[in-house]
Amino acid sequence: MKSKHIISLMATALTAASVLSACEDEPDKYEIAGGVPEIIYVRTPSNADSLITSAYTNTMIALIGNNLRAVKELYFNDQKATLNTSLMTDHAIIVTVPRSLPENPTDSLYMINKNGVVTAYPFAVNIPAPTLASMTCEYVKPGEVATINGDYMLSYDNEPMVITMPDGQKVTNFKSLTQYAVSFVVPDGCTESGPITVTTKYGTTESTAFNFNDDRGLLFDFDGVTGLSNHGWHSQVIETDETAISGNFLRLGGTDVTLSEDAGWDDSHFSFEYWPGNWADPETYSDPAGIRLTDLVDFTDYTNMAYKFELYVPSGNQWNAGALQVLPAGVDVVSYGNAGVADIDGNTLGGCNNQYISGTVCPRGLYRPWEESGTFDTGDEWITVTMPIANFKYAGDGSQATGSLSAKSFTSLVLFVCDGGITGTECKPVIKIDNIRAVPYK
Repeated sequence: MKSKHIISLMATALTAASVLSACEDEPDKYEIAGGVPEIIYVRTPSNADSLITSAYTNTMIALIGNNLRAVKELYFNDQKATLNTSLMTDHAIIVTVPRSLPENPTDSLYMINKNGVVTAYPFAVNIPAPTLASMTCEYVKPGEVATINGDYMLSYDNEPMVITMPDGQKVTNFKSLTQYAVSFVVPDGCTESGPITVTTKYGTTESTAFNFNDDRGLLFDFDGVTGLSNHGWHSQVIETDETAISGNFLRLGGTDVTLSEDAGWDDSHFSFEYWPGNWADPETYSDPAGIRLTDLVDFTDYTNMAYKFELYVPSGNQWNAGALQVLPAGVDVVSYGNAGVADIDGNTLGGCNNQYISGTVCPRGLYRPWEESGTFDTGDEWITVTMPIANFKYAGDGSQATGSLSAKSFTSLVLFVCDGGITGTECKPVIKIDNIRAVPYK
């Protein structure tokens, strides 16, 4: 009976703490008690029968015991927890396990009273396996520094973190390491494409959000791998220089080209067009340089895909206006040939035109990296830009597009720095783009 009474009393105390109904739990009336706190057990707040001996970071738990108002500070391993006096009674404390990671795991929590007396209780903090969210740049040459962004990047002297590259080479020396990012030198000879694996004391994770040297869904590499390049009204500059990340790249703008504050129409300097076809009647797309992009990449699951590309904007030619419009369209909207011609599938082709670019029907993505700060460059480094197709819902002026996409909307592609609906400042940007691809993104 005594045991049942204690359990009932603790449950009542916990309920009172969680609903903040007890007068003694009001913050302005809270007083730290004297003495030494005692924990009898730990459970989840929502289930009285769920006794636990460990919990993951950022998880809410309930400490059940006696004299818990005597707790002035609470630590999980060496990480201090935030105490909410509204969630503390003599017999219960509801607290969230700190999200910050321990430097020296001891698998214990520590209660400190107002006299500095420390009381330990065995309780382990579970650390997830590493999370691999992105690479700052997915194309990195051997000998240069790559950066993986994510979470739970942990390395200990006795259990070091190991990065395994697509070719099997392992990296254990890091240029920098935090919980959220790791930078390392790409090993000699490491040029293969594929996922990267990161192993810590707490588990192994293979990248799914990115591939190193990603060649999946490659549309334009400007080096002849796909054979596709300019295929429209303009021939934008395809070049290479000492900054190149992998051979040739596309350049929009230039040191002698001014982009107005409203990024007015200047397709001669800022528009890259790829329209399928080659003036045939009927159109067969048999010319390898004029195939449909859907013949190269499967866009059936386009809502779970993204366009990716590498980007370089030098610090001396910053980008301060306009949006990079990334605009796919079907052959019924635009093609490289005469409008009204039929193709081998019976489609009536849209022919060469730019009306759809300036219109509000065709959905597109808008990339405006200067928007928050007013200016943008990539620090004289290449970065990887990811644009989920699920977010392609805008017209060129930044308004909502009136049309919608389908799996047939991806036969062509235009990249055009123009408009975007936000006024910036006049500039002379140099925008280098390489390795345009369409890849799974979830």
